[in-house]
Amino acid sequence: MDSNLTRALVTAAIWLAIVIAVRVLLNKAFDQYERRLAETDPSVAARRRTTFGFLLRVTVAVVVIIGTWSVLSIFPATQQVASAFLGSAAVLAVIAGLALTTPLGNLGSGVLLAFTQPVRLGDRITVNEHSGIVDEISLSYTALATDEGRRIFVPNTTMVSTILVNRSVDDPRRLVTVDLPVRLGGSLAEARRLTMEAAAAVPQGEDLALYVQIGEITERTAWLHVVAYAPLNADVSQVGSEIREQAVAALASADLLPA
Repeated sequence: MDSNLTRALVTAAIWLAIVIAVRVLLNKAFDQYERRLAETDPSVAARRRTTFGFLLRVTVAVVVIIGTWSVLSIFPATQQVASAFLGSAAVLAVIAGLALTTPLGNLGSGVLLAFTQPVRLGDRITVNEHSGIVDEISLSYTALATDEGRRIFVPNTTMVSTILVNRSVDDPRRLVTVDLPVRLGGSLAEARRLTMEAAAAVPQGEDLALYVQIGEITERTAWLHVVAYAPLNADVSQVGSEIREQAVAALASADLLPA
């Protein structure tokens, strides 16, 4: 076997062991630190968890890059290419240009998220039209587990350049909205009362903060806008479906639905 290839395989194995060791040791060290911190201040522990999760990925990525570079440097061809690239005066311009775009732009934005922390792991946020729990902040994307059970990946550049709402800061509950039609000529006050009673009668009704407002009015129809704040563990789509079913039945019994 070629001596360079043998050295490359041995070097790769060593660096792989280093990457695994770094990840395991850092995880173990932080787990112990977090347990002690959580006993005194859980909110600080949440901030540290968010920062550490991102820094761990950065550290592992740097170690992987160094290891890969070490392996490639064993071969004369790749070593010459590397030396030529690093010696070029244009390399700084290339790096600067990349840093302002993806993927390094996402990496830089991830650093901002990790240290400024407008959101933390476990926070419930709204970004554009998506609402969900922050499940992961990686080097490039922030992953949300949405109210509909989907997993949304938001680029970190979007997270730092778009207005977002952190509902865990003041109100971590989940928002449920339902629109219901009511015929004009009927009593809107009665329709609102029936809708409130129907919404409160659903399986998690006692845990809901309910509001019923008069929304858009057309030639023949008035729309009731039901707003409910459900517990953090509630299934938003299921709660909305149950409110809609109960309310439509109540309005139909009172002859308040449009013809």
